[in-house]
Amino acid sequence: MKSFLKFLVFVLFLALAISLIYVWQTKEPGVGQAKVEKFTPAEGPKIDLGSVDILQRLNDEYTKLFDAVVPSVVSITTTKTVQRTPDPFEFFFGFPNSRSSGRERVSSLGSGFIVSKEGHILTNYHVVQGTDDIVVDLNDGRQAKATVVGSDQQVDVAVLKINLPNLTPLSLADSDQVKVGQIVFAVGNPFGLRESVSQGIISARDRRGISDSSVEFFQTDTAINPGNSGGPLVDVKGEVVGINSVIYSESGGNQGVGFAIPSNLVRRTLKSIIEKGRAVRSYLGVSVQQITNDQAQQFKLDPPIGTMVTDVDPGSPAEKAGIIRGDIIQKINGHEIRDSAAVGNRIAETDIGATVTIDLVREGQAKTVSAQIVEQPAQIGSRLSRNPPGGRHNNNTRSVRAFAGVEVRTLDSQLRSEANIPEDTQGVFVMSVDPSSKLSQELQAGDIIQAINNQPIASAEDFQKIAQQLDPSRPVVVVLDRDGQQSFIVVQPG
Repeated sequence: MKSFLKFLVFVLFLALAISLIYVWQTKEPGVGQAKVEKFTPAEGPKIDLGSVDILQRLNDEYTKLFDAVVPSVVSITTTKTVQRTPDPFEFFFGFPNSRSSGRERVSSLGSGFIVSKEGHILTNYHVVQGTDDIVVDLNDGRQAKATVVGSDQQVDVAVLKINLPNLTPLSLADSDQVKVGQIVFAVGNPFGLRESVSQGIISARDRRGISDSSVEFFQTDTAINPGNSGGPLVDVKGEVVGINSVIYSESGGNQGVGFAIPSNLVRRTLKSIIEKGRAVRSYLGVSVQQITNDQAQQFKLDPPIGTMVTDVDPGSPAEKAGIIRGDIIQKINGHEIRDSAAVGNRIAETDIGATVTIDLVREGQAKTVSAQIVEQPAQIGSRLSRNPPGGRHNNNTRSVRAFAGVEVRTLDSQLRSEANIPEDTQGVFVMSVDPSSKLSQELQAGDIIQAINNQPIASAEDFQKIAQQLDPSRPVVVVLDRDGQQSFIVVQPG
């Protein structure tokens, strides 16, 4: 009996211990036990949409813009055959690999956009240059092979065509109205990521020297990467202000400096290709050079802008308009001309047959002329190059020394023959320039001096007579012919 009571006490004690352990574990979290945390979620957005109505509408407009533009933007995959790099294993051991043919096909990616319901597509020339096959992928999943209708390497624009129904084209904006700071969007196929859209602003206009082209690019901080080439840069209305073409990058990716071809130049190229099947150049018929600060002071230009006409092609629109060598072109159709590239681009944007208004300065007087632009002739008389004579000259031929170390010679038949100088080229031939003279920075042997301060020079005697009348302390304007190219320079004669 006592043993049974001891056993019963032990069982009760054990049950009590287990109960105490259970109670302790439920009060203190242990292994495998979750502690319930207090958590109070936000009750809703911090900002009432009614108080930021403009932002909400802007957000909706961005989405609307995306929906309207993206269906017209295409991805372009090109394929071409290239020479395979030799396999050193095959070269040394004679075991051909799977690409033993020596040539292989490589693919590249680009972008473009539809500009007609008939299937015309604009892209960059460099996207399709030298390719064998061009495949276009649309936003709706359709795919088609494209043919090249025409291209313009100088502007870096190509026109493709696909044969598919129900296409939605994008319109080209007037790029003359584009302003620095306005919002733009780049749409395209960067790194093969289709239907990518990035937003930025126009950072600058008239950027030159970005590529081999003479195009005046728009600069934008919109994200543009490899694969974006040929895609549109659009404004808030969904109109194309430019074609994304070049990026400035040390890494190969976007660094916030991209460049687009303005839509007006693109439109001009597109029109000529569609109407004539080729790129047609507009032609004025002048050669120009940039005005330096010294020249601006010499000609009393106010403001000091413009380019100087160094040559006028016979029979050209410029000659018919009365433009002469020495005129300073300051505006074309109201656009300021600040350098030589601006002249070419303003004419390039002008339709064949259109009339341009040219504001110029002649001998200090403002003048306005009109010229009707024509198609550039297939052959515009190549300029003859020449080399300075290498042999000894007849000692009886008169030569004179003037301009403090510049020796010149009259252009006689012997000298013309030796230096390959055309008969219609007038002036005096520069025989030598003293290296210690300041003029050695401007003149060189083989140059032809044609005029000084608008006084034509036909002989060495003319040159010396004019030189003797000059004030050595005052700069003069010299008309120079170098390798068949005329230019105006300002020099200090003493």
